[in-house]
Amino acid sequence: MRLPIENASTVMHLIPVIGRRSFGFGPVAVNLSLHQSLRGWAARIWCTEREDEIDWVATNYGISPKLVRRFKTVGPKFLEYAPRMEKVAAGPEGQGIAVLHQHGVWTILSHVTVRWRKAHRKPTVIAAHGSLDDYALRRSQWKKWLALAVYERDNLRSATCLHALSETELANYREFGLRNPVAIIPNGISESWLDARSDPAAFRRRFALLAESRILLYVSRITPKKGLPMLIEALHRVRDLPGLWCLVIAGVDQFEHESEVRSLVERLGLNRWVVFAGPIFGQEKRDAFAAADIFVLPSHSEGAPLVILEALGAGVPVLTTKASPWRQLVTRDCGWWTETSADAIEAALRDALSRPSRELVEMGRRGRELVRGEYTWTKMADRTIELYEWLLGQRSQPSFVVLN
Repeated sequence: MRLPIENASTVMHLIPVIGRRSFGFGPVAVNLSLHQSLRGWAARIWCTEREDEIDWVATNYGISPKLVRRFKTVGPKFLEYAPRMEKVAAGPEGQGIAVLHQHGVWTILSHVTVRWRKAHRKPTVIAAHGSLDDYALRRSQWKKWLALAVYERDNLRSATCLHALSETELANYREFGLRNPVAIIPNGISESWLDARSDPAAFRRRFALLAESRILLYVSRITPKKGLPMLIEALHRVRDLPGLWCLVIAGVDQFEHESEVRSLVERLGLNRWVVFAGPIFGQEKRDAFAAADIFVLPSHSEGAPLVILEALGAGVPVLTTKASPWRQLVTRDCGWWTETSADAIEAALRDALSRPSRELVEMGRRGRELVRGEYTWTKMADRTIELYEWLLGQRSQPSFVVLN
């Protein structure tokens, strides 16, 4: 059964996919929708996701599948062209939506936002999720310039407000030439994740990890921008450190990058130190964080990685590069924030692996307190509602909105 569009407090989240292949985008739209609904807003998701993945999201996030509307695509799937969605958005049903919140750019779904805005003259919010930083813009340049010419430039410049996940992303918008108002609203973490039960021993058993071995955990896409070769090179240099440790790499392979990483591991003689775990989700993912001593994310480019919040929320100190907007790892003493190079990662690893376990546990505790106090989805949903109400003329400008 499809739920109707209700009233002036209806927000529609537009996103291609929300399931296991959505990486960081899907959980953002799903969690915002869920927590906005708990605050009395009618939050809906329009996507092109598969039915079985929508069911998976409903089971794992506790959101009703009735709140998600799926539209079929036409042509190559990577384009996400959904002509029926465009027609519905521009018609009477689209008129019932108060605010459209788009997640991600560059697919033809952006044209849905363009059509909806022109048809109804209502507020649109666009979250690029890191897609406008220099590293991201250098990938598939000709496709992005074509998208800009056809629909994306109009979409971005006409947005009522842009959604930045950090100050860094605000700077990316300005460097791209966008002068729209920008709302700085970070990603969040759910209370259920913070309070979840876990079984670290089960994770160690599954991958035959020694009980006395320290675990460095990487959970993310296995893709070039994540910087895994830098991490592998740095690990090769710290083999002289005493004690047992291993790196567990968990994630979905993208662009066949996993084979490159595996080849580097073999060439450097690190096979007994590195475990490839494949994609992990749900309870197994929570168990992996519970088993980990340190979480590592050696990225070249990030928006505001949700996985760092997951690590901190699980009480695991984080080692990442300055590609992630996480200075608080240093100011709150819950991790390491390095330059983006193998040398800098090596130095951070030497410090991290030389610390006694009790220090790592204490760092993890501080990280958990940080995200519980400042980064829950409840707080972020409240910010988005403040933003929507301002855009609808119902309240004054929120403090987290930057006009120029």
